[in-house]
Amino acid sequence: MIVATLFVLLFLFLVMGLPIAVCLGLSSTLVLLIFTDFPLGILGQKVYANIAHFPLMAIPFFILSSAIMHTGGVTQRLINLANHLVGSFPGGLAMAGVLACMFFASISGSSMATVVAIGSVMIPAMNEAGYDKRFAVGSMATAGTLGILIPPSIAMIVYGFVTETSVAKLFMAGIVPGIFLGGMLMLTSYVVARRRGFSTGKRTTWRQKWAAFREAFWALFLPVVIIGGIYGFPADIELGPVRISQGAMFTPTEAAVVAVFLALVICIYIYKDLSWKDVPRVIIDASGNIGMLFFIVVNAVLFGFILSNETVPQRLADWLVAYELSPWAFLLAVNIILFFAGDFMDPVPIILVFIPVLFPAAVKLGIDPIHFGIVVVVNMEMGLITPPVGMNLYVASGISGMPLYDVMRAAAPWILVVVFVLLVVTYVPWISTVVPRLLWGP
Repeated sequence: MIVATLFVLLFLFLVMGLPIAVCLGLSSTLVLLIFTDFPLGILGQKVYANIAHFPLMAIPFFILSSAIMHTGGVTQRLINLANHLVGSFPGGLAMAGVLACMFFASISGSSMATVVAIGSVMIPAMNEAGYDKRFAVGSMATAGTLGILIPPSIAMIVYGFVTETSVAKLFMAGIVPGIFLGGMLMLTSYVVARRRGFSTGKRTTWRQKWAAFREAFWALFLPVVIIGGIYGFPADIELGPVRISQGAMFTPTEAAVVAVFLALVICIYIYKDLSWKDVPRVIIDASGNIGMLFFIVVNAVLFGFILSNETVPQRLADWLVAYELSPWAFLLAVNIILFFAGDFMDPVPIILVFIPVLFPAAVKLGIDPIHFGIVVVVNMEMGLITPPVGMNLYVASGISGMPLYDVMRAAAPWILVVVFVLLVVTYVPWISTVVPRLLWGP
C-alpha cells in the first residue's frame, strides 16, 4: 500500500507539471506523514547522512570548471579545431559540431552545458551555411548528450555513488562507447548531408590545422591531466627536477578540484579571456545549476529511503531471479523501463530512484556493474532527447528560437541512432569493459 501510494502520488504530481525535485520530496513526505510515525527530525539526519559522501563533492566542482572554461573562450577554440579537422567533408559543419561536443564533453560532464556551449555557436553557423534548420537543431541536441557519456560524467558519479562502483572505472568505461556514439552521429551527418546536398567548408592546410590545434591545446590538455591523474602513469616520469611517480595521483573527487584550478589558470593566464573580476559572476551562475541538482538529489534520496525501508529493491531482485530471466532479457526490460522513465524524469533522479531497485537484480544475474552502468547512462542520453521532459529539447529550443514541438520533430530521427548504439552497447559488453580490463584486469 505504501509503495503503491508513493508512485501514484509521484505520477500525479508529474502530470500536474511540478518540478521533479518537488514531486519526489512532496510524495515522499506525504507518504511518511500518512502511513508512518517516523520522526521528521531523524529523517532529516538520515537524508543528510546519505548525501554527505565524498564522491558527490565532485559534481559542483566539475560544473564550476565547465562554466569557467565556457566563459573563458575555450568553446570557440574547440569549435575552430573541429572545423579545421572535418569541416571540408560533406556535412562538415555538422560533423564539426559533433566533434566539438565530444571535445567539450571531456571537460564538462554535463549534457545541457554541452548543448549550450556548442549548439549556441554551431546552430547559427549551420543555418548561415544553408543547412536545414531542423537538421542543425536535431544534430546538436543529440550530440550534446555526449556530455554525460564521455568522462568526466556527472551521471556516472551519481551511479557510482548509488551502487558503490568505482567512478574511475566508470570514467574509463565511457571512453569507447562515447567515441562510438560520436562516430555514428558524424557518419549520419555525412550521409544525410551528401543526400541533401548541403554545402561543404573550405579545405585547410596542415599548417592551419596545426595552428588550430596549438590554440586549443590547453583545452585538450585538461581532460588528459584529469584522466591521467585518476588512472595514474604506467611508469615514473622525470621532468628535470620534477619527478612524477607511477600510479594514481588523485581520486575523481580530487580531480574535480584540480579541474577548477587548471581551468582558472588556462582561461586567466594562458588564454587571457577571463579575469579575476569575472570569476565571482561565473561562480554565481554555476551555483544555480549546482543548487538545482543537489535539491533533486536530496529529494530523490528521501524517495529511495522509503523504497529501501519497504525492501522493494530486494523483493524485485528476488522476483526477477526466481522468474529466471536471462541476462539479455533482463537488460531488454531495463532498457524499456528506463526509456519510459526518461520520458518524464531527468537522468539524476532516474538513477537515484530506479537503479537501487534494478542494480541488485543485475548483480544476481551476473551482469558486470561497469557494463550495467554504461547501459544506464546511454539510456539517460536517449531520455534527454525524448519528449515531454527531454531537457536537451528545451535547451535547443531556447538557443535556436525554434518552437519546442518543432525541436521534438527535429530530434526524432536522431533517436534511432542512439537506439542503435544502445543496443550495441547493451549486447556487446566488450565495448564498455575493454578499457577498464586493460587498465585494472578482469
